[in-house]
Amino acid sequence: MYHSIQSVPRTEVMRSLHVHPRSFALQMRILKMLGFRGCSVSEALASFRSESSEKLVALTFDDAYKNFLTNAMPTLKNHGFSATVYAVSDLVGTFNQWDSKTGISRNDLMDHSELRTCISEGIEVGCHSSTHISLSNEDADLSHEIKWAKTTLEDNLDVPIKAFCYPYGHFNDRVIRSVRESSFESATTMIRSRATPKDNSLALPRIPITWHTMPHLFLAKMLTNYEDKRRNA
Repeated sequence: MYHSIQSVPRTEVMRSLHVHPRSFALQMRILKMLGFRGCSVSEALASFRSESSEKLVALTFDDAYKNFLTNAMPTLKNHGFSATVYAVSDLVGTFNQWDSKTGISRNDLMDHSELRTCISEGIEVGCHSSTHISLSNEDADLSHEIKWAKTTLEDNLDVPIKAFCYPYGHFNDRVIRSVRESSFESATTMIRSRATPKDNSLALPRIPITWHTMPHLFLAKMLTNYEDKRRNA
């Protein structure tokens, strides 16, 4: 689970949301050296179903920041990796408006043309709701935030949108039901663990990678039960 790939000052609020481009490049080299291939969530699920022995890591990028195209895409292409980028449908081409009252700096989001560029390079575009609100709130308009968001992205990008990501990791049975009824095939959470074929495809856990994830910790997260122990924390 990545968010923003860029360098930020030490004083940045929620600095953990960002990963320095050099750190990201090193992490991808480590995956390559270990024999892993970075892929999309949909490809990882297909691998589960086929019981493939290929060593895959689903790389996810929440919010579809513009810096994905400039700071992550070249590294992914260099290694022959893919990924899933989750776009906020009503805010495509704007910025992280949901952070406006938190002190988190403005961060521009990719527009539809840039998302289409990602698709042409083999990147999966998923849905991160319409407006990036907490979907577990009782007054959340799930029809707009989930079904409408999917339709909007499909209409603008002319591809099926199969992958969903819960904003803030917030979900409940009502939200999962809406995601299922909207014909999504997967949904990612902020539950900490490595995913397995036994996991609910609409409540997939992930491994958070942040500014502070040094190489030794990256290795521990990937190769040991370091994250698995935090699944129910």
